[in-house]
Amino acid sequence: MVESLVHARRLRAAFAALAALALAAAVLAIVPAAAAPGPGAQPYYGAPIPVPPFLANPFAPRPEPPFARSCDGSEPIFGGILGATAGGLLAAALGEDHGRVDPGATVFGVVAGAMVGATLAASHCPND
Repeated sequence: MVESLVHARRLRAAFAALAALALAAAVLAIVPAAAAPGPGAQPYYGAPIPVPPFLANPFAPRPEPPFARSCDGSEPIFGGILGATAGGLLAAALGEDHGRVDPGATVFGVVAGAMVGATLAASHCPND
């Protein structure tokens, strides 16, 4: 009976951590568009007459799509904080043994969650 209660509590904690992770992903999907609208319309200084494809330089730089320029540098920080929170909660829930939380698992979850969160949040930004 005690084992089933402990198992149910761990399962509830794991589902709560996954719900927090889903909420963090939803916030990350919404926040960059609202927080940093990006630069306005940029003038195009290219040739007014289109060059035929067989005469075009294949190594010429292509203009970036407008959504790729909307990163302001705060994405990895915000994603790291949300990832550390979700990773710490998930690791603490999974590392619990007889009511005691393993601090090593929690620290590992915080560090791993921060790395994954920062990487996912900054994955749409261009490499400068």
